[in-house]
Amino acid sequence: MTRAKRGAQTLSGATRLLRQAVQWTAAVAIALACSTASAQPRSGLSPEADAIFNRWVATTCTGDEERKLIEEMRRYAAPLAAAFRRAIVAGPPPEQLRAARVAAEVRFAAREKFSYQDYRIEGVSDKDLAAFRRVSRESYVDDQVRRFATGYRSNAVAGLAIVGGPGARDVLKRIASNADDPLALAAREALRTTGQR
Repeated sequence: MTRAKRGAQTLSGATRLLRQAVQWTAAVAIALACSTASAQPRSGLSPEADAIFNRWVATTCTGDEERKLIEEMRRYAAPLAAAFRRAIVAGPPPEQLRAARVAAEVRFAAREKFSYQDYRIEGVSDKDLAAFRRVSRESYVDDQVRRFATGYRSNAVAGLAIVGGPGARDVLKRIASNADDPLALAAREALRTTGQR
């Protein structure tokens, strides 16, 4: 077996291992979030509305799946509007942040095991690759948790734009006008697409 073939097999094995670790971590995070969500509905939400809320803030769905979820959201517009407002301010519940941190720890451990020197990496300078490899566990995990929380809150912004309610546009405009707010772009997009969904 040639060295190139061995390297390709190792890469596919490492890729498979990394993919399995990410899938396992995602499954644990989702299970934790779902078990918590089903056991403790968000204040003021029926179990049905709470399930819809949790699906929306954790979603990356598009197309028919997104349209169906939006239709379900509109059936519970008033209670969801209040829940989305709270989520924009508070972010994810502590148990979901803990699950995101565990998932990031697992991804970092898999990344640490990858043998970069055995592969030729194209399209990235040696300087950039060295900087990537120097990122500490703490910095990586904190960044991933911050991204998770911002994504959750951004989905809440989009959800508020869909279900509306008294003052929803004012809330979105206030967020959109603050260039320092990490949700500003999401709020501007939500205002732009309001009524198009």
